[in-house]
Amino acid sequence: MENYHGKPEEAVETRGTLRLAIRGFVRTLIICTLMVVVWLTKPFPFLTKRYPYKLRELSRSWDTKMIWAFVLSFGRRSFMDQNCVMRVPKSPQPLIQTQPQWQFTDKDIESFYENGFLGPITLWTPEEMEDIRARVVSVLDRPSAVYPQAENKLRDRYIDAPEFWEVINMPQLKERLAQLLGPDLIVWRSQIFNKPPGGPEITWHQASTYMAEQKIKGTLEPKDRDELFQLTTWIAIDDAFFGNGCMHFLKGTHKKMWTMLKGGNGYIGNPPEVAKMIGGYGRFAKSTGLTLEVNITEDMIVPMPLKSGQCVIFTERCIHGSPPNTSDKRRFGFVFRTIKPSVQVYREEKIHEVTYLKETYNLENWGCALLRGEDRFRLNRMITPPTYSEKREAAGVAG
Repeated sequence: MENYHGKPEEAVETRGTLRLAIRGFVRTLIICTLMVVVWLTKPFPFLTKRYPYKLRELSRSWDTKMIWAFVLSFGRRSFMDQNCVMRVPKSPQPLIQTQPQWQFTDKDIESFYENGFLGPITLWTPEEMEDIRARVVSVLDRPSAVYPQAENKLRDRYIDAPEFWEVINMPQLKERLAQLLGPDLIVWRSQIFNKPPGGPEITWHQASTYMAEQKIKGTLEPKDRDELFQLTTWIAIDDAFFGNGCMHFLKGTHKKMWTMLKGGNGYIGNPPEVAKMIGGYGRFAKSTGLTLEVNITEDMIVPMPLKSGQCVIFTERCIHGSPPNTSDKRRFGFVFRTIKPSVQVYREEKIHEVTYLKETYNLENWGCALLRGEDRFRLNRMITPPTYSEKREAAGVAG
């Protein structure tokens, strides 16, 4: 009887796979060991301040729950963002009083803290949107002066495009945000979302300090992670409906930060089909095989169809996503993100890496913009927002 050892190329492939597995095991073992060391030394700043950058930032940003979730699962489980809970005010009510047509009620504020979002909110009439749409869409083909070398040209255009800043700066927006965050507001990020026909889903995700971008530290550093310190506003430039991929929320999931597991199909249990669709059947951003550890049920899922000129205001802690665009109409909108001036952004960073998008941003031209009130903390680099008058002057147009 002949001995069969398989084809030579199969043996080479098997050895290569084994080597990769061994390297992965050793790497994870080293990381887990370092995390235990970080946990043991966290109470001793005189030691941690001498650590290399990554270990030092791990010590600052990862708490006990985060470290042990990773270590005890041998790298299979991690939090989606820095561990925190949503602290609800004892008597939720608007933090400022404004014009009646923009004023939230106490019930509105209670609803926000219960669900994690408020909307739809009507900002402009269809007639007003015609002009706004034409201006905003014109930015798509214009080179970015913010990140000229980056692949993503649609990020942070509030810095160089007056078309965006003049929308963000309208009182019907900032007066509503101030009722939730307080009278002093700054904008630190924006993003255009242009989902064409056939565009893919945006998978379920959650954020607070955006630690998932670099993994070792939070992009945002508030004085207190448990308080509400940031809001996202999603503005519909075109109608957004289920067929072209409108936003969906998992209500109530903002009250804590959830964990993810490596492996699986993107969700646990047997959730409704729309939850599987948004979950990407296992995809998370550009990664695969990550499972969000949330038992999704039908009653949790809240679709947010928006008419052109409407918006939804939400905390990124509320898990959200959107299905693919299966229609023949684009879904075009943009978000901007607002924080309290007491929040520090991009501390000590000159280059910001978003690991899950495999994208790097040079922060030379980045800066926050004052939206309302004053900045008494002066923690962040600030820019002067662009205006149409400056644009006309640069083009040599008078008047």
